[in-house]
Amino acid sequence: MYRGSVLTAAATGSIPTCGPFLHVNPPLSPPFHPSLRDREDQFGRTPLMYCVLADRLDCAEILLKAGASVNKTDHSQRTALHLAAQKGNVRFLKLLLSRRANWLQKDLEEMTPLHLATRHPSPKALALLLKHIGPGEVDTQDKNKQTALHWSAFYNRPEHVRLLIKHDSNIGIPDSEGKIPLHWAAHSQEPSATQTVRCILKEVAPTESLLNWQDYEGRTPLHFAVADGNEAVVEVLTSYEGCNVTAYDNLFRTPLHWAALLGHARIVHLLLERNTSGTIPSDSQGATPLHYGAQSNNAETVGVFLSHPSVKDEPDLEGRTAFMWAAGKGSDDVICTMLALTPHIDINMADKYGGTALHAASLSGHVSTVKLLLERGAMVDSLDVMKHAPLFRACEMGHRDVILTLIKGSARVDLVDVDGHTALHWAALGGNAEVCQILMENGISPNVQDQAGRTPLQCAAYGGYITCMAVLMENNADPNLQDKEGRTALHWSCNNGYLDAVKLLLGYNAFPNHMEHTEERYTPLDYALLGGHSEVTQFMLEHGALSIAAIQDIAASSIQAVYKGYTVRKAFKERKQLLMRHEQLRKDAAK
Repeated sequence: MYRGSVLTAAATGSIPTCGPFLHVNPPLSPPFHPSLRDREDQFGRTPLMYCVLADRLDCAEILLKAGASVNKTDHSQRTALHLAAQKGNVRFLKLLLSRRANWLQKDLEEMTPLHLATRHPSPKALALLLKHIGPGEVDTQDKNKQTALHWSAFYNRPEHVRLLIKHDSNIGIPDSEGKIPLHWAAHSQEPSATQTVRCILKEVAPTESLLNWQDYEGRTPLHFAVADGNEAVVEVLTSYEGCNVTAYDNLFRTPLHWAALLGHARIVHLLLERNTSGTIPSDSQGATPLHYGAQSNNAETVGVFLSHPSVKDEPDLEGRTAFMWAAGKGSDDVICTMLALTPHIDINMADKYGGTALHAASLSGHVSTVKLLLERGAMVDSLDVMKHAPLFRACEMGHRDVILTLIKGSARVDLVDVDGHTALHWAALGGNAEVCQILMENGISPNVQDQAGRTPLQCAAYGGYITCMAVLMENNADPNLQDKEGRTALHWSCNNGYLDAVKLLLGYNAFPNHMEHTEERYTPLDYALLGGHSEVTQFMLEHGALSIAAIQDIAASSIQAVYKGYTVRKAFKERKQLLMRHEQLRKDAAK
């Protein structure tokens, strides 16, 4: 009863009710309980804390006179001073500090009241606390190694920043992520963040080290301003001569890369104008900011790049241009922009592997991009170093609409690559049944063999793609064709343990006992046994499958039987001849 009454009285400011419980007037009081004034609720909060939360200063004074502990902490290790600082309540701060409240007390996150005071828009609470701190205490760090100056920069409080710097707060202390206050000031989408940034830079002489300070990921304040699309902050930072607009982060990306990727066209223009190096930086893969803008389909950004005299569509380390990146990502707007601004662009330019923009678009399945490139003169049957046409890549990935578009654009379906694979082989390897049907309808034989003698059915069987296998065999694919090593589709299905594929092949009259042409002469059953596929092994045995050892035993028995019959017949013949000779001698003797 007492506990609830005291907490309620503290929160509501009922001083007449609160006083007797606290033994303020001994002659009129009931029996006094000394611990009552610091009784805690389920969160560990005391009546004094409730006074702060409810802004009951007069009640707080009564509690403190009655001996309430000013430094009592709740379950989060916060004191009444923490709460007063967070609320920016100067009156409470004065009262608590006059009672020797410990401003250095840290909560579970190691935050002090000084940290929390930065949350309030008014700097008065912070100014009051700063009057009570000792030398070197202004940069007390929390759990994330952040000082009150970090917090002020994060909350975009220029007045707070100015106060802290005047009290010798160090602007170069990195937090747990390696960020200094300038990082946090720049890391804001609010245009007013320029005031905080300027405040930090004006209070000290901004050195190149400060302007270009990198966190543990290599990111400078400019990287963060660009990431947030804050053109005003970018303008302020780059207005300083020492600001490096081509600084690399740990992934070798500059602020210009970030701006291009995010489509901040105005910031791209600003950075290009402030880039005094005269060169456009590339990342660790040789990709320029133009590549980043192209893949994100930021046509306006790409237009800004191409309008600048220092920008050219240079290839990356793989020989791929920004135009190819755009094709691979289906960035049709960028492709149109690049074709319009660079009319002499080679649409059939190949990378170091022979791949073109059409290859990239076909592989990724961007049908609208494929149509656009074909309309602009892309070679439909261009071959890379492996003699793969764009159709091959689309077939492998199962991009039906792209395949139909390429075929409509006169793509040849009879081409083979360096290994003799056709488009049908690649479709089967990818398990793309519908694509296989389209290709066979366009004239590819289901029994075509590559240089190793493998058929599309064997390719599908290797992956266990039963739908694809069924489509091929419905179109007269022969399940008994052997490659140059004597393997059939059944060999591959047994080898990989695909029971459903094995059932399907046997259902289409696949012979279970084809032997390899190798020295081991393995049958499909041998492959199942070697792979430990017990269910496949059992099913094969039930359907007459034999291992090479069993076949050899049968052959040996047959040979023995044949040889035994031969010796019997030979002995009978010799005996018959001997009997005939004896009979002849008997007849001769009778004469």
